[in-house]
Amino acid sequence: MKNLYRPVLALIALSFLAACADPADSIAIRPGLTSDANLDALRPPSGVTYRYKMESGDIPVPVSLSLRSKRRSARVYDYTGTMAIRFPDEVNFAEIGALVAQSFGVSDIKFSGSTASFPVALRTDNRFRSLSSDFLRSSGRYVPHDCFAVLGRCTYRAFEGDQSVTLVSETTESGGIWTTVTRPAAGSQGTGRQRMIYSLDRNGVMVDLVVSSTGQGGREPLVFRRQ
Repeated sequence: MKNLYRPVLALIALSFLAACADPADSIAIRPGLTSDANLDALRPPSGVTYRYKMESGDIPVPVSLSLRSKRRSARVYDYTGTMAIRFPDEVNFAEIGALVAQSFGVSDIKFSGSTASFPVALRTDNRFRSLSSDFLRSSGRYVPHDCFAVLGRCTYRAFEGDQSVTLVSETTESGGIWTTVTRPAAGSQGTGRQRMIYSLDRNGVMVDLVVSSTGQGGREPLVFRRQ
């Protein structure tokens, strides 16, 4: 059982580092809000649950994500929810629970039937730019925010514990589809490149997302699709 599911869990845990030579261009996503919109004026609704399905040819088990919004102020929102992984009925749940905890660095794991789930959280501004996250193994804060859907060149700092890195993003938009490429700034720690292709609803909240990164070799891009 370990030999079968350990690589599956490792792939899911590395979802935001999923790598390939950018075949993401061939993955269709639904277009949404364009850069003509006044993004600073957005006020996403509070109390809405967003549900996503996670897709990747490298991950043979169903994975889903739910996030519920809560407005903290005009410019601060919390999105809290659950990542759920459905395994075949015959798995050893004690063993799978231990593997999930190890792979994701989480302890609050619950089983409902053959589905393992654990909490995730994201704090954003009103434009869905991340201020902090506790999402898979990406836990930290971003100053002043990450560069989600910020046209042109954008620089921010990512902090995790006592470590930090300066990151630079370049973002374009065409026909309601956004593309962001992020790299460590010159002189900063870290290597590699992350590429995100995504769309936004009329409130600026993510609809579809395709993520790929250099440096992991041979893995398919990871796709989140809102249900």
